[in-house]
Amino acid sequence: MNLAATLATRGLAWITAATAAIMCILHTTACKDDGTHVYVGRLYLETRDCLGTSSSVDVISGDDPGSCAPICLVQKRGEGGKAIYVATMCPPYPSGVEFDTAGADPACPKALAALSRGDTCLSDGGTTRPAPKPEAGTDASTDASGE
Repeated sequence: MNLAATLATRGLAWITAATAAIMCILHTTACKDDGTHVYVGRLYLETRDCLGTSSSVDVISGDDPGSCAPICLVQKRGEGGKAIYVATMCPPYPSGVEFDTAGADPACPKALAALSRGDTCLSDGGTTRPAPKPEAGTDASTDASGE
């Protein structure tokens, strides 16, 4: 290869690298954090005992805090109903009068169990990992002593 071809190849490589670096800087600057993040959770469908796919629950101030232990969030609806979400995002949690983060709602244990088994509601009415059915002949209302 002659000197002109070598210089042209090196020059092209340098221009390509410089362009890539500039594009990276522009992309990073354009996507600069605005001080908020989306709090992501999965809606629990009580009637089907399974979870919807991940969706936004609220917009929270601050950077994305990462993952933590599962939590049950109950959102009170204006018409008197409720929406139950499970999430694995760390605090801060959605707040305000419409969100209860105590996990005291009776549906929370089943919602967290659905998350634990990875049970997603399917559009055909089924689920990916349904809860095991109680064995025939057992009565969940009696304890081990039969009382």
